[in-house]
Amino acid sequence: MNPELPSLYKEMAFYWPLFSDPADYANEAAFIHKIFTELSDKPMRKLLELGSGGGNNASHLKAHYQISLMDVSEEMLAVSRKLNPNANTSRVICAWPGSSVCSTAY
Repeated sequence: MNPELPSLYKEMAFYWPLFSDPADYANEAAFIHKIFTELSDKPMRKLLELGSGGGNNASHLKAHYQISLMDVSEEMLAVSRKLNPNANTSRVICAWPGSSVCSTAY
């Protein structure tokens, strides 16, 4: 069972890029990359982002990693696929509420 998602993550997801410009995520993505680089004893090549939404962080991080993106909203993943066409994307289906049991639908 999946939770009922707010309309922004369903029928309005198409408008996400108007609300949230990928360029606004450049500093955050640079910080994430810096932390991973500093804390890893080996170079990281792959990155899994859970709750990836519209893929704005991934749009910057894909320059450094092979990206896999997961989100509960298929509509947000569709937005993300336009921005990150080479990323692996999967919809996560979670038992709700209060459960940590999840599965993926490819």
